[in-house]
Amino acid sequence: MTKLYSTAAVSRDGRVEVDDAEGTALAVTQPVELGGSGHGWDPERLFAAALATCLHQSLVLTASSGGHDTEGSAVRAEVSLSAHGAQRYDLDARLVVELPNVTDDAQRRTLVDRAAQHCPLANGWEVSVR
Repeated sequence: MTKLYSTAAVSRDGRVEVDDAEGTALAVTQPVELGGSGHGWDPERLFAAALATCLHQSLVLTASSGGHDTEGSAVRAEVSLSAHGAQRYDLDARLVVELPNVTDDAQRRTLVDRAAQHCPLANGWEVSVR
């Protein structure tokens, strides 16, 4: 295995700082629904952003390498946090992929499945295609 990229982040005092990246500190807060201010990022929003970006980049790579037009493509990641009693939480994610310039449904599904295999964050989550 060849390492292609690595990074690190540190969370402290309500902020996340990404190593070796100037100006990338993010304010991290709880969402309003959990008693926070809602002004800033929460872990679930960060995960949704990472998940959507990872799958979309994989989709563009997979589809364009096969000669498919990815113009107008998009990936929406919907992430939910659920409580199961005191101090026990579950995370759920659902991805919705739009690939409008691939008109064959079976081909679109195949491309999305291949992209999901290449995105390490997408493993195990529901991926639907529009």
